[in-house]
Amino acid sequence: MDFKAVLGIAGVNYRENARAKRIGAQFEVLVLLALFAVFVQLLMFYSGSTVDTAWVSTLIWLVFAAELSINVYNVTDRGRYLRQNWLNVVIVIVAFPWIDWGSDWAVIIRSLRLVLFLRFFAHFYKDAVTILKRHRLGQILIGAAFMIVGAGGLFAYLEDRDFVDGIWYAIVTVTTVGYGDVVPQTENGRLFGTALILFGVVLFSLVTANISAFLIGSGQRKQEKEILNYVRLMEEKLEKQTLENQEHVEKIICHMTKEIRDLKTQLNEVKTK
Repeated sequence: MDFKAVLGIAGVNYRENARAKRIGAQFEVLVLLALFAVFVQLLMFYSGSTVDTAWVSTLIWLVFAAELSINVYNVTDRGRYLRQNWLNVVIVIVAFPWIDWGSDWAVIIRSLRLVLFLRFFAHFYKDAVTILKRHRLGQILIGAAFMIVGAGGLFAYLEDRDFVDGIWYAIVTVTTVGYGDVVPQTENGRLFGTALILFGVVLFSLVTANISAFLIGSGQRKQEKEILNYVRLMEEKLEKQTLENQEHVEKIICHMTKEIRDLKTQLNEVKTK
C-alpha cells in the first residue's frame, strides 16, 4: 500500500508521461519553498509577531494552486492524480486566501499544509535505508547508541552526577562538540573523557566515510549508467547502419549480377549473328 497515495500527497505518479514527471519534479522545489514559508509563518504566529504576512499567504496559495492545476493539465490519468493527491485539492480549496476562517482556523489550515513534508521525506527514505545497510552502518549506529548510554552511566558514577548529565556529556564528547557545561572534575573522569573523545573521532570518521562513499558512489553509478546508455545507443546505431550497408551491398550485387547477365545475353546474340 502506498501511504503517500492514502494521505493524498503522492505527487505525479511514476507511470505518467515524461513531461508530467519533469514538470512535477520542478514544482516540488517551489512547493518545498512554500512549505518553508508556512513553517516560518507558524513560528511568527506563536512568537506573537505582528508582521503582516497576508501577501505571503496569497503567494503560498498560488504555488499550491499552480502545482495542482498544471499537474492535472499535464498528466495522462487525471482521475488517478486527483485520487492520490486529494489533500492538495483540499488545501487549495480551504486555504483560499480571500476566505476569512478566523485566526484559529487559519493556524490549523497552515499546519495542515505541513503534512506535505511527508512527500519529501519519503523520497529520502530509500537512500537512508541504503546508507544504513551498507557496511552495517545501521548496526554500528545502534551499537554506538548503547555505548553512549553506557558511557553516560559510567561518567555519572565516576563524577557522582545525574544520569541525564552523564548521557549529555557522552553525546557532546563523542560528537566532539564539547559544550563545556558538563566537565569531569576527577582524575578518573578526565581519563575516561580522553578515551571517549578518541572513540568519538573514530566513530564519526566511520559514519562520515560511509555517507561520503554512498554519495560518491551514487554519482559514479549515475555516470556509469549514462555511459552504458550511450554505448547501448551507439551499438544500436551501428547495428542499424550495418544492416543498411548490407542491404545496400546486396542491392548493388543484385544490380551488377543483372547487368552481367544482360551483357552475356547481348554477347551471345552478337555471336549468333
